[in-house]
Amino acid sequence: MLSRVAYSIYWMARYMERAENLARLLSANQSLMLDAGAQQEGSDFWQPILMATGDEEGYHKLYDVAQADHIAEYLTVQPENPNSIVNCIRAARENARMIRDQITDEMWRSVNDLYLFVTTDKGRQLYEQSQADYCEQITQGSSLFQGAARATMMRDVCWHFLQIGTYLERADKTSRLVDTCSGVPLVTPPNPDAQPLRWLSLLHSLSAYHGYREHDNQLNPRSVLEFLFLSDRFARSVRFCVREVDRSLRTLMIPPGAPKEHDPLRAAGRLCASLDYGTIDEIVEFGLHEYIDDLQIRLNALGKALFETFVLYADLSAVVPSNPARNESLDAWHANEDMQIQQQQQQQ
Repeated sequence: MLSRVAYSIYWMARYMERAENLARLLSANQSLMLDAGAQQEGSDFWQPILMATGDEEGYHKLYDVAQADHIAEYLTVQPENPNSIVNCIRAARENARMIRDQITDEMWRSVNDLYLFVTTDKGRQLYEQSQADYCEQITQGSSLFQGAARATMMRDVCWHFLQIGTYLERADKTSRLVDTCSGVPLVTPPNPDAQPLRWLSLLHSLSAYHGYREHDNQLNPRSVLEFLFLSDRFARSVRFCVREVDRSLRTLMIPPGAPKEHDPLRAAGRLCASLDYGTIDEIVEFGLHEYIDDLQIRLNALGKALFETFVLYADLSAVVPSNPARNESLDAWHANEDMQIQQQQQQQ
């Protein structure tokens, strides 16, 4: 497989997953405000959203204060935000267009239909009428894409790069969403009948509520953290996602000459081991926010290793030609690959 194809499949998957996660987050936060009372519609509820998405700096370049309608607009339809739902779907569709011959017709239609929805008046009108319905449409569109991929793709190299992109993005966003609760005490409120609304909202934002009820019938924050970080059965837990990334990496052939210091399989394996043998007590003792920061660094390092191994490995490793003619051919191929990568990065 050409490196540009792997790169486009990987980012198509990540952008689709990112759009879905943003839609889930906004929908859950709106429900949280309703549960807490409309009068609580302040920065205490919306500031953590900007923190979870990492868009604080970009938001405050356009808006002075954190307001519900401004944040919702910025994360959903704002063209100046490269990580808005609309721009994520646009980027996913562009990556899909560049590899149209490598994905199935069903996958292309699901991406393209969602793109047409968010970039036309139909999507804008629904957003203005009901943000909850708009987010639900995004979630359903993403689920349709994932279902089409699972039902129609060959289990070949393309499939595994799709899996890696999906689950790496999912692990990243799960940890970021948990970080919105890093400042919330790990104790239940004084009233035993009261529910910690932020933790409940977190479970709903990850579609984890029903799965969690099988794990624990009490809404205990420590148990919620254990479920979202260390569960080996819930498809959005960090441990489950990293394991799926590791599983797909093990089926791929590392390119010959790829530098050992940028080995994604080693990085994924080490992260898998730490999650397989870690405990919630160790996470809490280390500090929830500090643990998530360290996890983010390791996930980013894994993503960098993937890029340097499967996309840039030709520049990072020495190629010894068998004859001069072969050398000229390889040089021309490498130059063409570099040009394609640069063009794709500029488009994104």
